[in-house]
Amino acid sequence: MSLLFPLDDNGHPVPVLGFDYRGTQKIAVTSTSTRTPQPIPSDIELVTLIATGPCRFEVGDATVTADPVSSPFLFPGIYVDVPLRRGERYLAFIAEGADCEAYVIGRV
Repeated sequence: MSLLFPLDDNGHPVPVLGFDYRGTQKIAVTSTSTRTPQPIPSDIELVTLIATGPCRFEVGDATVTADPVSSPFLFPGIYVDVPLRRGERYLAFIAEGADCEAYVIGRV
């Protein structure tokens, strides 16, 4: 059986990653930087992020914290793919306004 990838606007195939079988991490995002409770498994090289409200995030090691001013902004309801580099196994989030929830989805 062959698999046909979807095509981008230039007609090039776009590889599609599946979702990690271990599930999604759900993080309560508040005005204090909150880190993912478990590290992202070492075989995951890309995560997809989505949040229910405006927030900021950082990727790093077990000490990572999100900054309310300088960290990248995550718009609510928009999926963002983030590559993980060596040693980056945690994500931290901080709310931009009201508390919300963020989801970290491993891709394989």
